[in-house]
Amino acid sequence: MTALRNAGAVFLAVLASALSPLLIWVAFVAALRQAYAEWRVTRAQLLAGNIACSIHDDCPPGYECLGGRCVPVWAK
Repeated sequence: MTALRNAGAVFLAVLASALSPLLIWVAFVAALRQAYAEWRVTRAQLLAGNIACSIHDDCPPGYECLGGRCVPVWAK
């Protein structure tokens, strides 16, 4: 019975070590997908002028606060 337990433990250790690189790539792709989705939402809001601000630091790089909205620097 102990030999069967040891074999099961060895199998799980080998399986976990074999799947670790795959799981790392899955997590990496999921993080990139989430970052891209958030970027698209933020970009759409910026293009529509829907991001409110009170100071220039409230806006992302390349934008400044004019009239309570983040606008591109070149749109003055």
